[in-house]
Parts: sequence; C-alpha cells; structure tokens
Amino acid sequence: MSRLGWRLFADAVVGLTGLVMLFWALETIFLVSAAAARDGGEAELALTTYLMLFGGLVLGAGAMFDAMRRWSIHLRGHPRDSQAPAWLLTVVIVIGAIALIAGLVVHTAYIADLAAVPSRPSQGYVLFQVSAALFMLVPLVPLSVRWAPGYRRARL
Repeated sequence: MSRLGWRLFADAVVGLTGLVMLFWALETIFLVSAAAARDGGEAELALTTYLMLFGGLVLGAGAMFDAMRRWSIHLRGHPRDSQAPAWLLTVVIVIGAIALIAGLVVHTAYIADLAAVPSRPSQGYVLFQVSAALFMLVPLVPLSVRWAPGYRRARL
C-alpha cells in the first residue's frame, strides 16, 4: 500500500474513533436528559461525557482536515487521476443523511414509549449512527476537494 493509502487509512481509523466517541456521548446526553425529564428532575452529566463529546469532535474534524489535505495534495500531483462523479457522491451523502434522520426519529419515538429509559447507550444504535455518518463524511472528502479553489493546476 502506498504512503497516501496508509495516511488515509490512519485518518479513517482516527475519524471512526472520533465518530464513536461523539455519538456515544450524544446518546448518553439524550438518555440522561430523557430520564430526567420523565422524572421531573434535572439532568446531571459526568465530566467524562463532555470530554468524550469534545474529544470526538476534535478527532473527527482533525481526521477530515488531514484527509482533505492529503487528497488535494495527491490530486495536484496527479491531475489526470479520475474520481467518482459529483452526482454519485452527492447521492451517497443524501442517502446517509436520510438514514441518520430517520433513525433518529424512530429512536426518539422508541425511547418515548419505554416505561423506563435505559441508562447506557445501545452499541447497535451507536454503530448505526456511525455507519450513516460515514456515508455522509467519506464522500464529502473528494467532493470538498473537487470544489476547493486550486484543486487542480491549470492545464497548459
């Protein structure tokens, strides 16, 4: 595997870790808030939940930035390399967004119907959220680089 491939693989691992941390923290916040609202109390979250949320955001954003930077450097060095068409990348992003929103709506209705709100996030639901987010974020890298200024050198 080339150096670019290893760097993009490392960005994928870091980004995936960040997404898991982000969605786990968001789901924890949602469940604690739903339980507190049902009991008429106030939600009390641990500091680690906030740290996990912030860490996930930092890891995810850093991985996306590095992947876009690496991919743009590669395309400037190899201007004849082809990419997936923009319409296909956009369709994949829209499908991921629809899946994420539909899953959120179904999950919220499910939690509202439960007699007792669980205290820990479901690993399967967090995996679903991460998978749907990947459908949005992975195609966003080549699509963003394509529309960025100077992504290809002017042809002489």
